[in-house]
Amino acid sequence: MASTAANLSLSEALAALYATFSHQQLRQLPDACPCCITAAENRVLFTAPLAGLKEAQLQRYAFKAMTTWGNAADFRYFLPRLLELSLRPDAEIEKETVFSKLELADWTSWPAAEQAAVREVLLAWWAQHIQHECFFEEEVLGWLIRLLGTISPLLQAWKPAALGWAFENLVRTVPNLNELEHHIRTLNPADATQHSMELRQWLGRQLPVLEADFFQEETRNEEFAQAISLAHNLVAALPATGTPL
Repeated sequence: MASTAANLSLSEALAALYATFSHQQLRQLPDACPCCITAAENRVLFTAPLAGLKEAQLQRYAFKAMTTWGNAADFRYFLPRLLELSLRPDAEIEKETVFSKLELADWTSWPAAEQAAVREVLLAWWAQHIQHECFFEEEVLGWLIRLLGTISPLLQAWKPAALGWAFENLVRTVPNLNELEHHIRTLNPADATQHSMELRQWLGRQLPVLEADFFQEETRNEEFAQAISLAHNLVAALPATGTPL
């Protein structure tokens, strides 16, 4: 299932997520710490339709879920909306918060169909993000590797084959490779070396793309051409091991 995610749009993956989790029901008010959660805050989560819940209504819940507000069953009910809201470009619910709550809810013990639906959303979001948005978050990639257990489909979805955001994200990421690999090590300590080696091998395969696009930009955008040249030189000198740049 997860291998098909790169072929799904984010809207398709989210629709499948809602359908897969539609059997989850909120049958009673979630338990909530009365010292920090008001009755009104709790009640609106219980009475409003899931897809109609606003980011402001779910932001505090996302932070407090399963610690002082509700349990893992409640979280599974809210998860489709939490992912939908947190993966928006202008989201105020932090993606890392939702990702960490997935682990707290022991999501890898859920039925296979639910796990696959979550993975499909993560991969579909990543493909959209890396190809069409100009803001790259190194920690988020570390989290995606942790949740998916592999970096391979994330690199396959990157596709920096021509000038565009996928290519620009590549150019801007290379000088920050140390920071990216730090997040990979922190979030994936057991197999960070393998992920780092795979990342560096993939970067090496992008050298022809960097070279070709440098010549396209050399006379059109000198500043960006210099950034491409720097990325090319750094990748060309990159050791295959996890030795820092």
